[in-house]
Amino acid sequence: MAAASSSSGSSFTSSSLGRPPTYGRSYHSPVDSAWTPTSGISSVSAPSTGSAAPLASSLRPLDLGPPGYRATITLFQDTPDERTVYLGPWEVVGSEQRRVLWQCSYRNELLEHYLPSDVPSDIHPHTLHSRHRQYHDPSDMERYLTFTEPHRIRYTTDEGVCIHDQYIPVRYEFTTIEASVQFQGDLRRRDMINYFDVDVAWTNVHGRTDGFGNVKGIGAIQRLKMWRDRYTTFHSVSVLANKTDGQYHEYDVHIFEGELRGRDDRAKQLRLNVAGRRGSAPAEDPQRRHLFAQRLRPRVRSTGQAGHEPPSPWQTPVDIRYLSLQFSSRQGKFAPDMKNRGSEAWQLTAEADHRRFLEAWLYAHSSDREFRGVPFPPNHFELPSSQMLPGQASEPTSPKLHRGLDTVPEPDDQDGGG
Repeated sequence: MAAASSSSGSSFTSSSLGRPPTYGRSYHSPVDSAWTPTSGISSVSAPSTGSAAPLASSLRPLDLGPPGYRATITLFQDTPDERTVYLGPWEVVGSEQRRVLWQCSYRNELLEHYLPSDVPSDIHPHTLHSRHRQYHDPSDMERYLTFTEPHRIRYTTDEGVCIHDQYIPVRYEFTTIEASVQFQGDLRRRDMINYFDVDVAWTNVHGRTDGFGNVKGIGAIQRLKMWRDRYTTFHSVSVLANKTDGQYHEYDVHIFEGELRGRDDRAKQLRLNVAGRRGSAPAEDPQRRHLFAQRLRPRVRSTGQAGHEPPSPWQTPVDIRYLSLQFSSRQGKFAPDMKNRGSEAWQLTAEADHRRFLEAWLYAHSSDREFRGVPFPPNHFELPSSQMLPGQASEPTSPKLHRGLDTVPEPDDQDGGG
């Protein structure tokens, strides 16, 4: 059975160690804001001669991991059997039962991450808002990848024994941001082209504040991400609705108007209006909604199958009239001399996400409007055409098809005479 797969490359080589250490390295979840890579390391003063034996027995080797690993995952967390697994390259395989195959760093290890949905766009890797680690680079949060629901993890040791096969809260810690971004793209088959920290996101259905004036919306203190589909080239934005249903909400860019009408640069707010759906009336006639969906449907050439129209990415159901965003004014990590520069330095970081989104939005919307999501044909390969020289015919003749019949000499009359 042919199955589409995404791989992180094959430049990785397994460790020369035959098996991982038998001890486990205990540390807290990297999503915790108080966690640092050296939080579990403590300095010990030189022991005296009398206490050398008891202290030596309490120490254990420091597991720094093999060279070249891409990420780590902790199994049996917060238990005596806690184990850190070092992960190398990955490959997303399967079409009906999608899963990630991790080539572990130690020889003959295998970790399988079963995805809960066969639809790539339904998978939403989760990363936290930079406010959870205020004095670190905001992009560093992409290295700590989680999911909003437990996933099945199956782990087989180097001896071929499966010691873990259960649903757990999956937490990856990647060694580089680039590896995490590529992994997220392989899971969703959509490349993550940018991220933005927002204080609150709201719609006409779920307002910015509740009846008591408290900030609510659909999501607050979340990281909004922009994606580009690898097949249709369409762009979309996704955000976790932690204030409503706790699920990710994703909207295609092309359903919104390109012009940002409700834009407030001072408050770092903007409104994305759905094309053709203005107004603030709470109810809408279902017949009008059906007509609106028909307007979004492009004309498709007949393929010889009456009544079977291929699904179009423009047929996107819309249940909102607008999506509003208020971007975070994060306070980054500054050098000591920059703290005395007044509000200028703080203003630069306050506008970072807001400005970046405006630039990314204009590019994504103009691109989707121009190409209208022209898909790449599946299983289609094109060979480079031969170089055409000046003066050469545009349609070169084939020697086999256009070659004339060879002349055959006629028999001599003298051969048949008596």
